[in-house]
Amino acid sequence: HRFLSSSRGPQQPIMSPTFSSATYTFSRALDPGSRKDEASSRRNGEPHTPHMSRSASSLQSLQASILRRGVLVVRHGERVDQVFGKSWLQQCSTPDGKYYRPDLNFPRGLPRRSNGIKDFESDPPLSSCGIFQSRMAGEALLESGTSITSVFTSPALRCVQTAKHILEELKLEKKVKIRVEPGIFEWTKWEAGKTTPTLMTLEELKEANFNVSMDYRPAFPLASLLPAESYNDYVHRCAVSMEQIVSTCSQDGGVTLIVGHGSALDSCTRPLLRLPPRDCADFGRLVRKIPFLGMCFCEENKEEGKWELVNPPVKTLTHGSNPAFNWRHWVQDN
Repeated sequence: HRFLSSSRGPQQPIMSPTFSSATYTFSRALDPGSRKDEASSRRNGEPHTPHMSRSASSLQSLQASILRRGVLVVRHGERVDQVFGKSWLQQCSTPDGKYYRPDLNFPRGLPRRSNGIKDFESDPPLSSCGIFQSRMAGEALLESGTSITSVFTSPALRCVQTAKHILEELKLEKKVKIRVEPGIFEWTKWEAGKTTPTLMTLEELKEANFNVSMDYRPAFPLASLLPAESYNDYVHRCAVSMEQIVSTCSQDGGVTLIVGHGSALDSCTRPLLRLPPRDCADFGRLVRKIPFLGMCFCEENKEEGKWELVNPPVKTLTHGSNPAFNWRHWVQDN
């Protein structure tokens, strides 16, 4: 399926869509005026030349818009530590380091890591609701007909998980490999501690059944991430990473999915739009307002040689909170 951007105006009345099982096809509607012209020409013994100017230009314009490349930047789903706090790992692990599920919003299990369960403290997974959010987004993308042709993610586990669950709902988990790009990782100044988080290696992700590309060469290797980097260094690496991502992708249309952090919706789109970095203070205020699975969609306008910010292909996801409940307290109060 091809995604038809909602940023375009209404279709011309001479175009009538005919739907096939996998793609949109278009046929020209019959114009009564053209029939009269054809009949008149035949009566006068003149060759009839169809009037193609308006219909042909409309068709070419529509085909060009269908073939436009798109970049969909998505924030990851709900992370478990933002529900259960910084001590979430102590709530779900035994003294000997074994994981158990104390609440249904904890994930069913955790992937194996070479250094054990403690590395999840700085690289938390999605909650069960985060997994559900990601699947809902993938389902909506499938229904919208969005053609995802490539996927790039931050190396944070929650981002790789979000990409995986979106691809599963799109039925693309075995066809499209996830390319891990450390260059779009969160601004390290916002990460706790004086060192960068210990993130899962490609080998660990592959062992955990993530379909990651082992051949992709990132713009910024994992080892190049520095703790407490400056804002200028952060926006620079995002800009360089986006330049590589766009040049790596197909030039023939399709949508590139980028799964990152809330900050990515700004730092990964402004380079495409040829906008200077936002003021650091404004950047911080903006990013705090971006919800889980928040999206920005950029579409390439080849005719004008630029990228444009347009409506995302799917609706927003809104829901309320659900606090913990202890039935014993309820019984005692009654």
